[in-house]
Amino acid sequence: MTSPTSTTPTAAGPGPRGGGAVRAFLMPTTVTGWVRATAWASMLANALLIVTGGAVRLTGSGLGCPTWPRCTDASWTNTPEMGVHGYIEFGNRTLTFLLVAISVLTFLAVWRTRDRHPSFVRIAVAIGLGIILQAAVGGITVRTGLNPWVVGVHFVISTVLVALAAVLVARTRRVSLEQVAVSERAGQLGGPERGLARGLAGTIAVSGALTIYLGTLVTGTGPHSGDAGEVARHAFDPYVVTRVHVVPVYVMVAATLAALAVALRRGWPAPVRRVLLLLGALLLAQAALGYYQFFNGVPVLAVGLHMAGAAALAAVITLAVEKVYAVSRPAGETAGRTARQDVLTDA
Repeated sequence: MTSPTSTTPTAAGPGPRGGGAVRAFLMPTTVTGWVRATAWASMLANALLIVTGGAVRLTGSGLGCPTWPRCTDASWTNTPEMGVHGYIEFGNRTLTFLLVAISVLTFLAVWRTRDRHPSFVRIAVAIGLGIILQAAVGGITVRTGLNPWVVGVHFVISTVLVALAAVLVARTRRVSLEQVAVSERAGQLGGPERGLARGLAGTIAVSGALTIYLGTLVTGTGPHSGDAGEVARHAFDPYVVTRVHVVPVYVMVAATLAALAVALRRGWPAPVRRVLLLLGALLLAQAALGYYQFFNGVPVLAVGLHMAGAAALAAVITLAVEKVYAVSRPAGETAGRTARQDVLTDA
């Protein structure tokens, strides 16, 4: 006879009923809404870090905490004497703890799905390690007095983390939502169409990466150094480095428009058409902001919006390329069958 307080094994493992329910929620065995939520949270939080990092730079608060890992030699936190710059810089640093917490939750969420979806765990681990690397590079940034080369690396790491999280978002949706699984199923683009689609997607990816990196050189040459004091800047000619920056932009715009035209004319899957439309609209907005900056003395608000747009661009480019590659996989690949199995299991 079992007493009312005894425990019994459940699908989540042995233990108290309440504890088992919490474990089952935080660490599901299939891809649930919670898993998708952690993927979205990871992508948005890393994009937020780009936005707050831009605020640090554009308000001249880059050395608001003049040392690292402490804010000052005597304090781990900012002090009232440091003023608003100290609050802004320290606030940006504390965002790292939120990123770590989300990263841990994401890892826990995908851990028990590792047999069917090992790539989810690899992505979660890569994001977690990337956040640690990002914190270390942030410290180097401060200790080198906002060296523009280091600042550029700091920014690029964030865009890579956004891209990784975007892949996780796309894949967790595909394996757990039946409508997405059907609309993004493998085998929809084959033969010459497959090569064309993947070639255009690859061009978008490479030109997008170059655009983002060269953008850091433009920023490192411009007037917003991140601090009111003497801060080293790139010695490039601002006009020349800006012109170099726009070359891959033109390539990316051309590849996106070409992909969109072919997608609409030949009836590529609806998710691919939608994400290409979104990418095209985002590129037009970013181009307008870029030209406005260039011809109006690089105003702070425009630069901040352009940086936020860069974060969005990293996510949308990744989603576009990932979806093209997903629908152009051979129809018999295991990923397609696994997706269907997970949808049925979750249902």
